[in-house]
Amino acid sequence: MGDLAESEPDRKKIKHQLDEDSLRCKHFVQRKKRFCKMTVGVGKEFCGEHEPTNTLISSDRIVCPLDPKHTISASKLQKHLKICNARPPTQQKAYIVPGINCASSGDEQASPPLTMAAGKKLSEIPVETMAALIAKINTIYDSASPAIKEHSPRHDILEQELTREHYGPQTLKHLTQSSALLGLLDHHGFLQNDTAFIEFGAGKGQVSYWLAKIVVDTQLSHCKVLLVDRASHRHKKDNKIEDREIVQRIRADIADLVLSEIVGSNKQCVGIGKHLCGSATDLALRCLVKSKSANSTFTVKGCLFALCCHHRCEWNTFVGKQFLLANGIGQPEFENIVRMVSWAVCGTGRSRNKKESPDLENEKQDRCGLSRNEREVIGKKCKRILDIARSKYMQQNGYEVYLRYYVTSEITLENVCLVCVEK
Repeated sequence: MGDLAESEPDRKKIKHQLDEDSLRCKHFVQRKKRFCKMTVGVGKEFCGEHEPTNTLISSDRIVCPLDPKHTISASKLQKHLKICNARPPTQQKAYIVPGINCASSGDEQASPPLTMAAGKKLSEIPVETMAALIAKINTIYDSASPAIKEHSPRHDILEQELTREHYGPQTLKHLTQSSALLGLLDHHGFLQNDTAFIEFGAGKGQVSYWLAKIVVDTQLSHCKVLLVDRASHRHKKDNKIEDREIVQRIRADIADLVLSEIVGSNKQCVGIGKHLCGSATDLALRCLVKSKSANSTFTVKGCLFALCCHHRCEWNTFVGKQFLLANGIGQPEFENIVRMVSWAVCGTGRSRNKKESPDLENEKQDRCGLSRNEREVIGKKCKRILDIARSKYMQQNGYEVYLRYYVTSEITLENVCLVCVEK
């Protein structure tokens, strides 16, 4: 009887859970590896967002005119337009000027028209064309590639955090990257008084959180940390910073950001970025250069950007077009290069269980006669050529530029950072 009495609460708990589950949406969210947690109406299996298309046609739900990623009830359209998260701001912020950091703003030559060849997949490009482009890539890399040194300092602020045993490999990876970037900030003399530190593409703000702690612990005076991101994130790390006067979030697309409107009274600013995908890096570099050349009341001391996701670079926003054009790389070749960079980091494309032996993999050749290792080398050269082009742009605008391996490849294959220091 005792056992039965003890199990009664468990039975009730299980029954309650089953009843609750029956009210949940039956749509499986692939990205989150779980079922949708929204409740459903009486007699329905799916919430309004995940209702099957054939059912939606017969219902009153329509696609939101502000954001096609979700649907709404047609009868509640006017009410939804007033509260939708995608609605445009009622008043434009002073630091927002649409497209000010894009190449189309007049500070660079107009882009040539896109040819049909540029939109093709690599597999659709003739072998002769691919061979000629690869030969050109090898020539440019051999003549212009700088010696990238390994420089991976660690900042003391994260010393204890990196020793916590309960952290998994992903957490330790990000902490190690943050520690290395902050160590480089210190090494290059960026951690000074009266500085506005701007984290572009801040995300959840891990780098800014530790940077703000450095400002407090080292008693840097009249400093602030600005987090720039176009999206709003949950569980932001910077929310845990007690001194709210030090940190400020700026919701803006880097393409539209006017730096002078957010730096304020600080005499200098420094840009930092841990994960600026592709064209976001170019927009951030142009944002800093525009502020430097605008006779602002502050000095742009430099920046430190971890480079990644070269496959997301775009010709219209890329800052290094002058270098590429001087070396015979136009828009069609550029479009192919940004596809080829994936050869450096995407592995074999096979599951771990189906991978062939290293010897067989290296012997196997693609339609251009390249082995897997040779493709990887070409992909890395493509990435470095894009980074060299960016370096030339910053050198032309008054900066000493360094490319550094800031962490080892065991931590991440995207382990190169761009350091720019005002001359």
